[in-house]
Parts: sequence; C-alpha cells; structure tokens
Amino acid sequence: MSLGQCFNYDSIVELSSPSFKGAISEILSTSSFGGNVDEVASDLETKENDSISYIGNRIAIPHLRLDFSSPYEICIGWSKNGVKYDFANVREHVRIIVLLLVSKKEHNFLKIIANLVNFFQKLSVIRPLQKAETFESFKAELVDLLKNANKKVKFVQVDPNEIFLKNAVEIARQSQCTNVMLFGNIDLNNIDIEEIFSGLGLINVIQSESDSSSIIYNSHVEFRVSIIPTNWIRGFRGTILLGIAKKIIPHDAKICCIGSNTVPNVLDTLFIVDVQKEFYQVISSDTKFLQDDIKPEVLERVLSIATEIAIEGREGKAVGCLFVIGDINKISLFMKPLVCNPFYGYPESERNIFNSFMDETIKEFSLIDGAFVIRGDGIIESAGTLIYTPNHNVVMPGGFGTRHTAAASISSVAECIAIAVSESTRAVTLFKNGQMLQIMQK
Repeated sequence: MSLGQCFNYDSIVELSSPSFKGAISEILSTSSFGGNVDEVASDLETKENDSISYIGNRIAIPHLRLDFSSPYEICIGWSKNGVKYDFANVREHVRIIVLLLVSKKEHNFLKIIANLVNFFQKLSVIRPLQKAETFESFKAELVDLLKNANKKVKFVQVDPNEIFLKNAVEIARQSQCTNVMLFGNIDLNNIDIEEIFSGLGLINVIQSESDSSSIIYNSHVEFRVSIIPTNWIRGFRGTILLGIAKKIIPHDAKICCIGSNTVPNVLDTLFIVDVQKEFYQVISSDTKFLQDDIKPEVLERVLSIATEIAIEGREGKAVGCLFVIGDINKISLFMKPLVCNPFYGYPESERNIFNSFMDETIKEFSLIDGAFVIRGDGIIESAGTLIYTPNHNVVMPGGFGTRHTAAASISSVAECIAIAVSESTRAVTLFKNGQMLQIMQK
C-alpha cells in the first residue's frame, strides 16, 4: 500500500478552532468515524500530555486506535492562524495536524507513523505547504504531493525498533550519555548493533532466572539479571545499582534507558539517568557502593526475593519484611531474637541464599515479625530478629514505620545494607549509611 492511498481526500479541512481539542473534533467530524467526536477528542488531548505528537515545523501527527471499519485513515487539518499546542513544555501554534485513525485490529501502525513522519519532514514537502497562504492553495499542494507519493513513496519494511534505536543513540550523544541501557528482552538479531552504537556502549539487560552474569561483545555488554519486574520502569534502579556493584556501570555514568513498556518487543520508552544524581544517597564520596564483605550476587539475590515478595505477597496478602546484609560481627551488636531462630543449627550449606529451595523458605518466614540477617557471602544467620539501636536517633519522612526506621538505623551503625519491603505500599527500599533509595514502587 502506498502512502497516498491511506489519505481521506474528503477530510482535508480548514480549521477554525484555536484549541487542539476543537481542531481534532473538526477533523473527526469529516472522517468516516461514526462515534462520539467530543469524547474521542478529549481522550486524544489527554494522551498528548503523556506522548506528544509534535514533529517540528508546526506539524503534529497524533494517532488514535479505534473500533474502526478500515485498517487506516489519514485526515488532515490546516489552520491559517495556528492551533495552540501546549503539551509537555512545547509552546507552539501548529498549522498542520495529520490525524491517523487506526483499527484496533491492526498492529503494524508504527510503520505507518514512521512513513508519515518521514514524509512530512522532507524539505520538498514542508516548503510548498508552508508557503501556502490560503486553504485552497494548501490543499492543491498537498494533493499534488500525495499523488507523487502514490508513485514514489512506498511503505518500506523498516524495523520500528531500529528507527527507535537510531534516534535514541542520537539523543544519548546529544545528552552526553556514556551508555545506552536496553530493557525488555528486545530481539536485536536483525539490527546492526556495531554500526548503530559506534563509539557508544550498549548494556543489553536480559531477564534471567540464573545468577547474574555479563557477556562482553565488541561494543556492548549483555547483562543478565533476575530482579526486573514485569514493568521494568518500576525496577530500573535495582538493575542500575547492581550494574554499579558489579562494575559494569561506572559511578559517574550518564545512561540513556530505553525499553518496551506497552507492546512486547516494541521499543516505546526513553529517559536519561545521571547516576551520581540519582544514587547520591547510597554512593559514597569515594565512589564505592558495596563493602568488600558483601558480594554483588548476594545483593542481587536478596533484591530479587524482596521484589517477588512485594509483587506477589504471601497467600494472597501483602507482606512486609526486612533484610539486613553485612558483617555479622557488627550486626549482632544490635540484634536479638523475637522468636526461636528457624535457621539455628543448620549447616551453612543448607542455609545459603543461593540454594534453589531458599526462595520459598524465606517467603514463608517473611510472615514472621522481625528481620532476616544475612552474611555478605549469602549465609542466612537468622529470621524473626529484632533490630534495635537504642542510642541512634533516626528521623524518617512521613509514611514510614518501624521497619524502615530499623533499616535506616542498622545500616548506619553496622555499616551494612538493609532492604525493606513495605506491607502497605509494596515498595522496595534500600538503605545504606542511614540513607534511603527506593528501588521499586507499586
């Protein structure tokens, strides 16, 4: 199908409304859409606040997925004085709104959008349309351009992930990022990684049930971790923190994070993380994150279990718990049993956190009040443990209770890492040196 064949030539309209919602309503009223125009226009206006469609040159290309009879329909509105476009810090008056209507049954609409953006960014298209002073001249120019598009511009089978990656790399370079971090188990087999990421490191995060590992290629690292929740945005801090602990990510890195958030295996989200600013609470001035007596693998294992408890709960109920990781000789000065220690008397080989059966054991004992105390090498010393630091005053923000207060205080006086799971919010929070960093939120 050619580009021009998707356009509804009867829906090239002159806009009178100065507002975005009003303009969308005018465009929809001339289309073959037979639903509630005002309701759909309101939905699209709300959507623009989260995902802007402005592409520059006073042109916006919004799209809607509807219960629609046709696979695609493209309608265009033109405004002589401009339509106010005030979304996500964009302050502009657009003259051209290209509205793509897509049937909910179609799943390749990203290719249509990519071709539309490509078409309306060509100078040979922009210049004659911008020169048009009347609607009649605009429509005549557009129809002529679309007729040429019918002959010359065909939909090409471009991988939308490759387009996203190329633009993400450009954003990363312009933002002076040191790495791009890719989440979501995206298939890269048909993408030339070496060419796209030339001079810029890629950290490809892979969900793995096994222990974390990293495989280094020419221009990127395949970083296997087990702590990523289904929605990777909720847990990206834990992944980055583990990368810092394993020396895959420098303490002064600036990372462009990209991933799939709505449609599986389709890149659609990008944000930039300055590691020093994001993790200043837990990265000390000497750039060291983990103490020498705590293995990064142990931290990952505990974060993975804590994340599962936060998401799944236990027996259908939300569960809160506390993990303390570090030197048992220092921690023991500030702990005492609340109940008989269920791990007492077992050989170290049977209470190692890396044992396959230990996940369920910990989840079952998480119902007991008190903390899990774990050595830096992964040996569980106790559960149901009271943490008390009588001479250490901790002031916590509102909304945090005794579990988080205990985590903050023990991490300060015993030079350890504490991880708290909130029963009320299901957030996972890491504490070091009395400072807190939220790793995952609901």
